[in-house]
Amino acid sequence: MLCRSLGRAALAGGVLLALASATPITAQTPGDTPEVDGVLPPQSARINELILKGYEAGGISRPTERCSDHEFIRRVMIDLIGRIATPEEVLDFERDRSPTKRVKLVQRLLYDEKYQPRSPSGQYFPDGSGDKGRFMKFDYTNEYAEHWANIWTVWLMTRSGHPTYRDQMRVWLEIQFGKNLSHKDLMTKLLTATGPTGEDRVERGGNKDANAVNFIVAHLGDPVPAANRQTLGAFEAVPITSRVTKLFLGIQTQCTQCHDHPHNKQWMQADFWGVNAFFRQTVRSATPTIAPMGNNNQNMAAAQITLSDDPSINKELIIYYERRDGRKIGSYPVMLKNMAQADAGEKSTKMLASPIPGKSRRQQLSEWIVAHDNFSKAYVNRIWGHYFGRGLNKDSPVDDFGSHNEVIHPQLLAYLADEFKNGGYDSKKLLEWIACSDVYSLGHVAVKEYAEPKYDPYFARMPLKAMSPEVLFDSLMTATRANFNTNKADRQALRDAWMQKLVRNFGDDEGNELTFNGTVVQALLMMNGSELNGEIGVGNRRGGKPNLDNVVAEVIKSKAGRGGYVRPEVIYNELFLLTLNRHPSAAEMNMLEQVREGRAKVELGSPEPPRPGVRPKPNGILIPPSPANDVSYYQDVFWALLNTNEFMLNH
Repeated sequence: MLCRSLGRAALAGGVLLALASATPITAQTPGDTPEVDGVLPPQSARINELILKGYEAGGISRPTERCSDHEFIRRVMIDLIGRIATPEEVLDFERDRSPTKRVKLVQRLLYDEKYQPRSPSGQYFPDGSGDKGRFMKFDYTNEYAEHWANIWTVWLMTRSGHPTYRDQMRVWLEIQFGKNLSHKDLMTKLLTATGPTGEDRVERGGNKDANAVNFIVAHLGDPVPAANRQTLGAFEAVPITSRVTKLFLGIQTQCTQCHDHPHNKQWMQADFWGVNAFFRQTVRSATPTIAPMGNNNQNMAAAQITLSDDPSINKELIIYYERRDGRKIGSYPVMLKNMAQADAGEKSTKMLASPIPGKSRRQQLSEWIVAHDNFSKAYVNRIWGHYFGRGLNKDSPVDDFGSHNEVIHPQLLAYLADEFKNGGYDSKKLLEWIACSDVYSLGHVAVKEYAEPKYDPYFARMPLKAMSPEVLFDSLMTATRANFNTNKADRQALRDAWMQKLVRNFGDDEGNELTFNGTVVQALLMMNGSELNGEIGVGNRRGGKPNLDNVVAEVIKSKAGRGGYVRPEVIYNELFLLTLNRHPSAAEMNMLEQVREGRAKVELGSPEPPRPGVRPKPNGILIPPSPANDVSYYQDVFWALLNTNEFMLNH
């Protein structure tokens, strides 16, 4: 059983955490460069210039140092394809000695479908099947599609609700990201979709975009009382109104449902209800099935729901909302005013006063959203926040534009928004531009004089970010080598089972992925062996499920020389590559060897709280010596590495 000595695992973890700031060893092995162009996009160069202007405006004379190559590959793989790197990918990246290696890596992760990493000797890595003629290949475009489908499923559906509806949305999104659908077209399909949930099978003659309806189906809100349905529409559509303006325009209108915005004077109650009126002819055939709770109804089937538009209701186009003084005000469908209009105190000029033949209200709304002057800026800010944990505004939320939240980098935001629009709303290009910039390559340790929070909006360092639950799962699967042996369907089933436990403890039902907090409590959950053993299949290799015992045993076997002996530093190196995507430092290896040989007395700290004038007694323990090839000891080291902050944080 894994971690036969939890005490030793905890001690090993303590040693590693204490040495977390040690300088990692960089392998010096020459090799060829991968076959990608590596040309720096001009947009990345412009980002560099505009960020430097921001430093000047913020009084920052120098940013932090550039991050190491090992930190970069781990960071960019988490951000672009949703998992840490494998040892093979790390060693392959080390081979490249060209000055544009980081640009080439970004491009490879976004566009390469059949990449084969090579070892420091220039040979391709075997795929692990035992067949000497088969070599490892990575379909990064597919991994990209899976990762961004997970991200957008949370943004659109949150982590609450029946899992079937979320899964339908995730599968549909994966197809869209697989063909790199433009952001404009993605938004349009989401807002205008019609048809039944679960029926997007093209081979059955169904609507291939039907599962996009899950977004609006989930957020239509309460039905309008039957007596008022004919005049006011089928549903109140309050949740979908605020979600659409927040997701696609970066404007939070939920506060204006009941009153004018208390802090952002540009947005009035009339703005909310003007957008709301576009959804008053939208009809769903049934109420979504409530998420299953408890063990008795885990298999509760989700009802199939059809979304459509009914032009026979709310034919006058007018809805009514109540002011705080009790007055009832009528509103036509009115598009949210542009930011320039809001800043000037003007009203929107886009109102739907009569039906448009052959066009639903939702179709008209989608066209006006694309034409809004904050459509591209909102998406740029959201992607910037994905990378850096905050947007380009003074306050950290990526979707809260207005006079109350100054844009700290207006020139940069406007430039990227224009380039994004002129480039056909290509999400991959936007991701490439930012990831290839100098600011994305900065280290996470702040320069001392600029460590205060007031400097955060200037991006003089890379902030630490907690992994999302989905990324944590896929990174665990990668570290335990399960991704090599598990097919896509089985991996998704494992993820769903594990996510139910993780999200129940740590999830964010509002869908605010950037605020997901997976630190100390999460580590405690992970250190309970039954969680990993039960949820990601530890204990056997049937169906490709990982076995942490076997991972370490296979490392030792693969590195063994004559007589089966492996030098401890070779094992440590492989375990560090598997988990932290770097080599251990000399200090880390020395400390681990002292622990293994029983020469280190590890201080645990006093079990009693400190008292004034009383010196605490030392609380140390010596670990019994272990043979150089003691699998159980290295299993403890592996387990401890998986539970370090360095593993669970994106830095």
